[in-house]
Amino acid sequence: MESLQEENMILRRNSVVPAEEVVEGRVRRRRRKKKDDGFRHRNYLSTENMYNWLDQLASKCNKSVMEVAVVGRTGEGRDIRVVKLNTANSSLPTIFIDAGIHAREWISPASILFFIERAVKKLHKGKGQRDVAAFQWHIVPLANPDGYEYTRSTDRMWRKNTVINPKSSCIGVDLNRNFPEGYGIGASTDPCSEVYQGSAPFSERESRALRDYLHSLPNVTVAVSVHSFGNVLIYPWGYKVEQHARRAPLAALAHAISGAIKEKTAEVYQPGTAKEVFGTWGLAGGATDDWYITQGIPYSYTFELPEYDEAGRPHGFILPASNIVRVISLAP
Repeated sequence: MESLQEENMILRRNSVVPAEEVVEGRVRRRRRKKKDDGFRHRNYLSTENMYNWLDQLASKCNKSVMEVAVVGRTGEGRDIRVVKLNTANSSLPTIFIDAGIHAREWISPASILFFIERAVKKLHKGKGQRDVAAFQWHIVPLANPDGYEYTRSTDRMWRKNTVINPKSSCIGVDLNRNFPEGYGIGASTDPCSEVYQGSAPFSERESRALRDYLHSLPNVTVAVSVHSFGNVLIYPWGYKVEQHARRAPLAALAHAISGAIKEKTAEVYQPGTAKEVFGTWGLAGGATDDWYITQGIPYSYTFELPEYDEAGRPHGFILPASNIVRVISLAP
């Protein structure tokens, strides 16, 4: 496991800055009593520490409550892991979630870790019969471990994975442009572009891992991709103006979720298609959500999490870690 010193430094655009700039409250926590030491979702973990924490959480549970498995490996040999929750009853509908597919969106995997912990606590206590316990959950908390680690060591604003592109000095493929539906729209064939689509759909180990694991699951009712930032809840189609045949039920559920969040927290998530919430510049293909709905999944969404802290200050992709609990607590 990485040292505490390493975990408390963030490497940003080739220069190391104190983690307090992004991880608020860390200095204060060092003064707490030893009994309060431990992970409290107030800092961004490395891939290794993220996986270690998930393993520790799973070790305290029955496998029917929580289990961690490997669904693939990256180009650099890192595991791509899935967290399975509440899988004892295979007849329950399944919700599939991917997070961290874009490397720089640290709040995405971090918020999902808190969601997992909160869900496990409910299941362990026999609660959540009308929400968490009503579904099986299959969650990939970090779909792009190589890119994520690259943002920690080299370039904080890196988006892609780190695959070597033949005949190019530029590395990486945008994994959320590497799925078949709408492939090539709002993307680039230039390996140096941050939206490089790859040589072909599913050219990447990470996208193939998501594909193969999803195809192994029965009864998937909802698929969700968690991103940042934008405070929007997007549903297909994301790459064209034409409306999806299931627009009415997709929109109805999106509005219900958005309304529930607003009523509970006053946080506003704008529901709609990419064209409706972003305009024509937001149209892009090869993304997970549009592909998911082509796989017989009735409901497919992308959550773009907030960029604003509690005081209303914008941070873009570099949202301070003190907001992790608040962001996921915005869920209904």
